[in-house]
Amino acid sequence: METQSLSRKAAAQIAGVDVRTLDKGIEDGTIPSIVVGRRILIPRAPFLALFGAANE
Repeated sequence: METQSLSRKAAAQIAGVDVRTLDKGIEDGTIPSIVVGRRILIPRAPFLALFGAANE
């Protein structure tokens, strides 16, 4: 079963950027995110859509 969200680390790996770069995108609203307690999760489908990638 595929997860519906990504951790910051996993999203940064997919995008090929450092986690700090991803954090800047989250802070400025470029990258969608959801805060659950102390965790920041990135919804998989909207994140992949930013790169024109289909949800496989």
